[in-house]
Amino acid sequence: MPSVIVIPMSLESAVALLQRVDLFSGLDAVRLEVVAFTCERREYAPGETLFEAGEEADCAWLILEGEAAMLAAQDKGPRRALRLDTGDLIGETALFNRERRRTCVRAVTQLETLRIGRDMFQRLLGEFPEMASAVAARVANRLENAGAELRALELRLAQSGAKEKIKGRRKK
Repeated sequence: MPSVIVIPMSLESAVALLQRVDLFSGLDAVRLEVVAFTCERREYAPGETLFEAGEEADCAWLILEGEAAMLAAQDKGPRRALRLDTGDLIGETALFNRERRRTCVRAVTQLETLRIGRDMFQRLLGEFPEMASAVAARVANRLENAGAELRALELRLAQSGAKEKIKGRRKK
């Protein structure tokens, strides 16, 4: 099992990093301090694993510095990989839902992270309704944007399909 180094972090540094994350962008400085106070800063050496597919998802990870790879298993062929960099929030749905990880994340370089635990995050949302409201507004906004992107993609695909049909008719 890899060694995980837990490092104390100044509240100001953690707040500054959390302010850059879309999910937390609607929170005021006081609420960000409350979130930061509940987080743990952890370091991983290259090759060490943050989590494996199938494990319980009980937290999200904010990359403070370094690079990681998210690996997704496929039925056939090699694993697909997604590069993760400083400022990326990994596994944020774990803050809201009890689920299992679908991917594996490994450090590529020396990696510094901020671990945000679900239980404590949920407790904060319950104790501070204005915080819950701000986070809910950000999630709703992101869902709305995702819906708009899907509609635009659907339109492009429909237009592409129409062009393919026209090309097919010209060849006959």
